Amino acid sequence: KASMCVVSEELSRGYIGVGSLGTRSEIAAELIIAGGNKSQKEKWLPRLAKAESIGCFGLTESHGGSDPSNMKTQAKKDGDDWIINGSKMWITNGSIADVALIWAMTDEGIRGFIVETSSKGFVANKIENKFSLRASITSELFLDNVRVSNDSVLPNVIGLKGPLSCLTQARYGISWGVIGAAEDC
Repeated sequence: KASMCVVSEELSRGYIGVGSLGTRSEIAAELIIAGGNKSQKEKWLPRLAKAESIGCFGLTESHGGSDPSNMKTQAKKDGDDWIINGSKMWITNGSIADVALIWAMTDEGIRGFIVETSSKGFVANKIENKFSLRASITSELFLDNVRVSNDSVLPNVIGLKGPLSCLTQARYGISWGVIGAAEDC
């Protein structure tokens, strides 16, 4: 954690938007570490650590903003698979990510899903013409009947505790990015 904060600080000293690229992939990795099973960790953690794959964190929705308890994205069980429908907004790395950690409402409560962005029905559009942090790629995500296997569910996370605890740690890292930007000023 400390080394990621120093990296974020130094990258942000050059340009704060660049510092967010690694931070969002780190959030995806942290969630897989905290809530994933052995096969999920073996598949994704080496790729994310080596930057062979980029991750994104899909929690925020356009209607709810920073109130994730008002989530509209749904995941329904279909045999051994899940069908995910919904949208996410202001997702850093969304249009360049290889894997998205998508949070959706299920009959069991809010669950996290590892969704490969090449999945049929997954669309990510880059948000253009932002006023700030233009180097930070921000996207809107659409999930239209995206089918994922039961192996894609983060088994050790149910409810908002998982994504919110991860955000607490991410905010700590973001504060280091702000320090880097301030040092540049």
